[in-house]
Amino acid sequence: MLRSGRFTVCNSEDLENGSAICVRAGGHLIALFRAGEQIFALDDTCSHAQASLSEGDIDINCMTVSCPLHGAIFDLGSGEALSSPATSPVKSYAAEETGTEIVVTIP
Repeated sequence: MLRSGRFTVCNSEDLENGSAICVRAGGHLIALFRAGEQIFALDDTCSHAQASLSEGDIDINCMTVSCPLHGAIFDLGSGEALSSPATSPVKSYAAEETGTEIVVTIP
């Protein structure tokens, strides 16, 4: 069952700079990314094929992640598909670090 709300998904120390992890929030699989002090949250599943974006290559300079299956590139902030073969965005969610925890908001 999918739910909306604010969900504490992990400890801050679980997400290192330039890395990603997959978490659950309200029944959704979410890819969390850290680029410096910024935390980003996207649907974990690529919009082109069933691949986990949290396993993709992160470019913190360009603020993008590439799908590990076919190389489609997505904007970390908006989820916009920036290259083929993906043509549809993935959902993005608000994520924040509150003290020692990371919280994701699912509308």
